[in-house]
Amino acid sequence: MKFKNLVIFILVVLTVFAFFSQVMAAETVVLKLAHVCAANHPYQLGAEKLAELVDQKTNGTLKINTYPAAALGGERDICEGIQMGTIDMIVNSMGVTATFVPEVNVFNLPFIFKDAEHFKKVAYGSVGEKLLKSCEEAGFKGLTFCAPIFRQPMNNVRPIITPDDFKGIKMRLMEVPIHIATYRAMGATPTPIPFAELYSALQLGTVDGNENALGTLYTKKVYEVQKYLSLLPVFSNGAVLLMGLKQWNALSAEHKQAILDSIPEFRKTVDDAYLQMEDESLKKMRDYGVIVDNPPIEPFVKSVKSVYEEYLKKNPEMKAIIDEIKQVD
Repeated sequence: MKFKNLVIFILVVLTVFAFFSQVMAAETVVLKLAHVCAANHPYQLGAEKLAELVDQKTNGTLKINTYPAAALGGERDICEGIQMGTIDMIVNSMGVTATFVPEVNVFNLPFIFKDAEHFKKVAYGSVGEKLLKSCEEAGFKGLTFCAPIFRQPMNNVRPIITPDDFKGIKMRLMEVPIHIATYRAMGATPTPIPFAELYSALQLGTVDGNENALGTLYTKKVYEVQKYLSLLPVFSNGAVLLMGLKQWNALSAEHKQAILDSIPEFRKTVDDAYLQMEDESLKKMRDYGVIVDNPPIEPFVKSVKSVYEEYLKKNPEMKAIIDEIKQVD
């Protein structure tokens, strides 16, 4: 009799355990967050911080698995996967984001930001909120902008102190129309070539200069074949954290709030890592012997007036946003 009761007790315990295990499994939501940068990149550090905080805030009922280094494809592939529902989140460049959300392209205009602090005030303020909201039409939930760094010009001909100094300099650029128009307006000769061929092109004199974030200029060792660096915030090299709108709407209110509450720390992690990398890269390039100039940006801003005029011809509705950005101190 005692043995029979023990068997019944064990069966009841196993049944209850199986029931609660199924309930817990049903309540646990797992999201996929992907990006194209390396596992030690600021994008990944931010993604890991976000996953950690969300896990803590939801007692493990919401988990974010991260996929760095283009494990799930390029940025466009990932964005399309998000729209189809096979991926949930991305830390994405603003350039690719703007191909899905044209309004975001305003952040890709030349000299739209004065410096890192101006970027933060604009992108993390009311302007940023409006642009994040505009992502919904393309099927994305815009969560935050981040990465207050810039693509800055480097060359091996002369210091760039005024726009006139760009004249005759062949600058390697990405095949981005607004980038090409900007450097042409400043007097340079835009020369799009694949990034993989950049170092040899600089060595051979196929191009005289290039532009990129300081961390990239250092890690790709182009300072070995470039003598002059100008600290000009020509283009933002910022990023945006996106989630699929359908995936967002499917979350519980608790899970949504956990993500929103974790955004400031995610952003700070990305920003701090990027700015530290920029500072360290600049110091190392200076130590190597690179001549670094910090010219006033006003003459350069005036030189690209035609780029803004052309942009506003096609996007007159963005004038109010541009004016609002300029009014931010």
